[in-house]
Amino acid sequence: MKKLPSIIWLLSGGLFFVGAGQSVVFITIPPLARDLGLNEIQTGSIFASSALAWMVFSPYWGRLSDRRGRKKVVLIGLLGCALSLILFSSALTLGTSNVLLGWKLLAVLILARMVNGVLGSATRPAAGAWIADVTNPEERGAGYGRLNSGFSAGRIVGPAIAGFLLLISYTLPFYLFSLGLVVTTLVLIGQPLKHKDLKNRKEESKLRLSDNQVWPFLAVAAGMGICNATLVQTASFFFQDIVTPMASNPITYASIGFMLMAFGSLLGQLLLADRLRISPGSLVRYGTLVTGISLLGISLFNSLTAIYFLFFFLGLGHGTQSTGISASLSLSVGQENQGKANGFMGMILPVGHVVSPFLAMPLYMVSPTYPYLLGFMIMFLTLLFIEKNSRHKWIRNKGYRRVPQDQNQAVEEG
Repeated sequence: MKKLPSIIWLLSGGLFFVGAGQSVVFITIPPLARDLGLNEIQTGSIFASSALAWMVFSPYWGRLSDRRGRKKVVLIGLLGCALSLILFSSALTLGTSNVLLGWKLLAVLILARMVNGVLGSATRPAAGAWIADVTNPEERGAGYGRLNSGFSAGRIVGPAIAGFLLLISYTLPFYLFSLGLVVTTLVLIGQPLKHKDLKNRKEESKLRLSDNQVWPFLAVAAGMGICNATLVQTASFFFQDIVTPMASNPITYASIGFMLMAFGSLLGQLLLADRLRISPGSLVRYGTLVTGISLLGISLFNSLTAIYFLFFFLGLGHGTQSTGISASLSLSVGQENQGKANGFMGMILPVGHVVSPFLAMPLYMVSPTYPYLLGFMIMFLTLLFIEKNSRHKWIRNKGYRRVPQDQNQAVEEG
């Protein structure tokens, strides 16, 4: 098996701190927002604002990475994420100190998350395109699995570290992960470029969302994003209200659930995609199936053991599915469209966080199980689409598994 380029681990390290910071935000905000006087809809709007900005700017960063190089855009994203975490931490400090309350606190929290959406959205499109630059088609799934594993590992370590640091200060985890992002940026600046990073293309890519090479994979990504956002925005409430209603600190139990989910994602990315090199088409199909079954299980059971078990398998399905979608889209569009395609992916994934406050949150207020039943139905319909759509059949037939180097085939387009 050919060894993958070491730059992938460095990019994965940057996403580690992004994932760690994001996990702390997602875990702490729902219950803390209640204590600060914000309701479920207002809490959801904090996430929605960032997601909306992410949707708008992600395609821009993807196109810019095609013209000006991957490295510069990745650096912008890492530093933007660090700045967002610092601003967010400062807003929490002002809120818990009763300096900012009500709509003023909400406005500052939204502003902090908007910085993440505008600048932090640069990292994923450029890093994903960078993976395509340094891997061949048979390595693409493994490359994306290794890249995404950094984000998943951050979602494991982030809550574990934050669980201790939050006892000292609400701000300490945010500053720690911001420091990690800055250090990663400095290390990345010193890395020599061993591929054609700077293209300076004069022609704009003609790739469009409606192209058959693109939309079938983005449709699955949209469903995946809605299910992920639904769980992220309701899970802490779910633990607090249903799973551990008598616990004095439900955030701790929710943190363990998120860690198990991230560990499942890590297993899917590093074992199934990277080590075993399962084909991208198969990763999409089986990841969708496992995700749907797990969401149905969460809606049916409320014991802590069962929920932890289901969170792990939900992570396994999501990690497998997301890696397969990223690799499939990359292989579908051809080498000259990587930045733009990854920008499209970055635009579609946050759709869930935009619609969830107006969809999942109202459903949760009717019944805490309804958002997860919704997720199951979305995954069921997505699986039917994957089985019937011609482009998904195409990627499964292509395979793109580990084969001898002299048997590599060019990426089919159209």
